[in-house]
Amino acid sequence: MQVGDIVRIKGNFQVRNAPEVVWPECHGKIGVIIEFAKRLYIPAAKVMVLGEVAEFDIDELEAV
Repeated sequence: MQVGDIVRIKGNFQVRNAPEVVWPECHGKIGVIIEFAKRLYIPAAKVMVLGEVAEFDIDELEAV
């Protein structure tokens, strides 16, 4: 994946130990990678989805 690629947010929502799912409306939606990031050794990407910029782990994204 690279900046400008179109991706689908597949999410690993079952894996998270958070009490609630963060932004469940984006599950299955299409977005565009605008930047890469790193969170505590986990590669991540900033994605423009639903008119907002959100950060997702790379394993939560599927190339379209």
